[in-house]
Amino acid sequence: MATGQSLLDRMELLDTELQLQPAESDVARGLLALNMAQDTFESLIARYPDVMGDTTGTVATVTATETTTFPAGVLRIDRLQFIDPTSNKPVWDLQRIKRTGGHAWQRFWPWNVISASTSPGKPLAYWTDGRNIYWSPLPDAAYTVRWYGIQVAADITAGGTFAYPDVVMLPLAAFAVRILEEGLDDDDQGLIQLAQTTFGPVIQTLSNFDRDTATPFEYTRVHET
Repeated sequence: MATGQSLLDRMELLDTELQLQPAESDVARGLLALNMAQDTFESLIARYPDVMGDTTGTVATVTATETTTFPAGVLRIDRLQFIDPTSNKPVWDLQRIKRTGGHAWQRFWPWNVISASTSPGKPLAYWTDGRNIYWSPLPDAAYTVRWYGIQVAADITAGGTFAYPDVVMLPLAAFAVRILEEGLDDDDQGLIQLAQTTFGPVIQTLSNFDRDTATPFEYTRVHET
């Protein structure tokens, strides 16, 4: 597994003036730049559904309480599943409540029929503003809900394991070097645009694991003439 030192080594190759070997003078600055680069990378991949969404965790509802605090460090939720209290296994996906026109709530049948009741019950649908998760209907007990998505990785350290695939290492190191070269009068927006250019190909690569084919025709009736 790659470590933070592997990233520092790549930074030295890209900028031979950097001193990034153990105990050398630029290690602290190099790690700071790497963590800034990692934060930027995560902010970009969080915009794309399912990319690197390999993190799971759970949240709990509270009886007669509409909301649950959004899980710490989570940047994107791809899926929520209700966990059966007896078997401790997921039994259904919660439907995400969408908004149309910026104000009108939209639900898909049959969820709108199932959850239209004002009576409390097991959570069937949700929406979130990134601070809280709002449940529908109002929970009538404490339930466990499993989330799937992306959570911020731990800060990079020289001896710590790098959290992402090796294909991310070169663009991350290159962007960290560029951060170190940023001057007082340089345009910050240019750096943000550079991040999109630098990480774009990697994000595209990580987005293509699940390839879809054309939907086939299925014939269910036979006509005889």
